[in-house]
Amino acid sequence: MFRAPTPGRMPHLRLMLADMATDHRSIARHLGVAPRTLARYVHQDQAPRAIMLALFWESRWGRSAADCEAANYGTVNAGLAHALQRENAALKRHILRLETMINDAANAPLYHVGSAS
Repeated sequence: MFRAPTPGRMPHLRLMLADMATDHRSIARHLGVAPRTLARYVHQDQAPRAIMLALFWESRWGRSAADCEAANYGTVNAGLAHALQRENAALKRHILRLETMINDAANAPLYHVGSAS
């Protein structure tokens, strides 16, 4: 499953650039494009998908999506760990029950010394 947003669900280029607290020259250097190229993208309000994705994951929306994904994985894995701990405890209790049955005589559940039956 892809985590990146589809082009229709991605924030606009100007919105993502406005979200970043740095100048366009630093952003262009980070993206590996010339500042004039970034200025052209801003003027057209569109950029190649690779640029849009890079900006998305650096924006608050991308970080929020990544944080949400990590939190969901943490919750699911914590629940799985608790379920496995409960299952492990139940299996240990079952093993103890079986081990006590091995130590007793075969007819122990039916015959008890000193009982009225």
